[in-house]
Amino acid sequence: MSIESALRELGKEIQKDERFIALQAAAKANDGDEKLQQQMQEMQLLSLKYQKESEKGEEASQEKITELQDQYQKLYGKIMEGENMQKYSAAASEMEQMAQYISGMIGLFFDGQDPETCELPKPEEGCTHDCCTCGGCH
Repeated sequence: MSIESALRELGKEIQKDERFIALQAAAKANDGDEKLQQQMQEMQLLSLKYQKESEKGEEASQEKITELQDQYQKLYGKIMEGENMQKYSAAASEMEQMAQYISGMIGLFFDGQDPETCELPKPEEGCTHDCCTCGGCH
């Protein structure tokens, strides 16, 4: 089996994984959430207003910039409190953990570890001070 075909097989397995399926479902729920989509558009508008004001250089109103930052942070908080966004964030976190695991294992393979027996150190084991076992800093 070529590396490319092995990667494609890995891709198929990732897309069958419950974590991937959960992320796709959460993304679809977010796309269908009209209130969330409105909030996201509002957030984008605030970001554009902030950027426009900041580009004024010395003529920029620090008061307006601060006000826009505050509005952005409040809206961000509301968005992140939403049930759909919380589900999406949790699912995205699970997928990130999967990606870190895959990346860590591939790193072990590149370091010459035996693909049949090598394992990443468990988080509770902490740093081994041997970079070939590193799964990334936490």
